[in-house]
Amino acid sequence: MTTKARKKIDIDPWDHFIDGLASEHIEKHRAWEWPKIVADLRHDHNYAIGEGQEPHWVRPGHAVLYHMEYTSQYGKKEEVGYRPTNALPIGNATQLLNYLKKGFRLRANVDPLVNVELSETADSTEGHKYDDAIYEAEGRRPGTKSKFISWDAYRNYCLQKNIKPQYEPPKQILDKMKKYDWYCLLHDHGFKSERAVKQHYTYYVRPKPQGAGKLHATVEQMKVKKTQTKKPSQSKLEESEKSNVI
Repeated sequence: MTTKARKKIDIDPWDHFIDGLASEHIEKHRAWEWPKIVADLRHDHNYAIGEGQEPHWVRPGHAVLYHMEYTSQYGKKEEVGYRPTNALPIGNATQLLNYLKKGFRLRANVDPLVNVELSETADSTEGHKYDDAIYEAEGRRPGTKSKFISWDAYRNYCLQKNIKPQYEPPKQILDKMKKYDWYCLLHDHGFKSERAVKQHYTYYVRPKPQGAGKLHATVEQMKVKKTQTKKPSQSKLEESEKSNVI
């Protein structure tokens, strides 16, 4: 029996429309409100957001979605493609679901909804073989393992369970990390200033209700290790120059 290979779909990160670093208020919204919206969609409406499709938050409770644009020529209506909207209010599962039912999308190139009854589309499974899984963590039930076919699904599970990721991230994440001086793998967000990364760390480890009251990587652990190309010594350069002289 052969299994069909899963096609990798590239999508923009959640902070695609943020100019600079995300505010602490957005991070709080992501940590507290977004998981609740996802759970309410699944349990109350029997819908599951597709893998990696967190809204493009631009401020707490407001995000950019995508909608189909049309053009009309000689009385004929033609699709132009999905284009980003202005920031729309998304404060709860019902509000988001109403947009999705009207044809809006979380990402331009991906259908947003997956029916939870379609088990073959699930991101993880517990206690039995899952051929395509490359990541695994302790399951929700004692003695079981949750397995994940994607980094994003694995990362989100670690975020919900408040556990440290044990695997090296995939190449696209490693490439993204090179753009920053600090990077939080758990929250998939980079920082270019020490002040910003310290604020991020302080909020998540600070006890509730002032903070999230969670375990978190330290500022030092979030430091991105830059690889530098070793330069030849001056003596070796001189030797090289001499050898080239005829």
